[in-house]
Amino acid sequence: MQFLTPGEQSRIKGRPYRLAIILAIIFVILIAPEIQNGNNMDPTIRDGQVVLGYKFVHYSAKRTAPERDTLVILDKDISLEAGAEDNIIARVIAVPGDTVEIAGGKVLVNGKEYVTRNDLSGAKGKFKKKKLKGNQVFVLSDNRSSGKFEKYDSRNPELGTVDMRKIRAKIIVRIWPLKEISLMGEK
Repeated sequence: MQFLTPGEQSRIKGRPYRLAIILAIIFVILIAPEIQNGNNMDPTIRDGQVVLGYKFVHYSAKRTAPERDTLVILDKDISLEAGAEDNIIARVIAVPGDTVEIAGGKVLVNGKEYVTRNDLSGAKGKFKKKKLKGNQVFVLSDNRSSGKFEKYDSRNPELGTVDMRKIRAKIIVRIWPLKEISLMGEK
């Protein structure tokens, strides 16, 4: 039987705390928790639900663009400029090189009607046909049947097409409410 000295005992007792601190630091660096504030992303993410985003996304024309249908959290500075009180959660609809237009209640990407993987289509309002360049992406909220949520997406002239370098995180999972935990980001 081996006995531990008091110094060895305190080192062993301190290990779980060190591990917890290291995990907390990694979590803060890599993960962006966000509470959905409002109904602009209904039915995908409802008011009060909590999602986690992966912060280590570095989108740019020189690196990589987000895929169409990706859910993202935009930087607070552009969200505030657009008139939102908090970060905007939105869906990437079009990426650099795409042509996007909203007309007649339809969202057209490269001339074809855009439908999300969870069968959301159409949008109120209009957006003049535009070819996205360089670092531009076009984002829409999922609750597009009402014009009142236009301020949360690219239909809002104050927001317009978004510089993809202003994407804060890619949403990966819904964690609250617990009964609705689900992966959000992958096809």
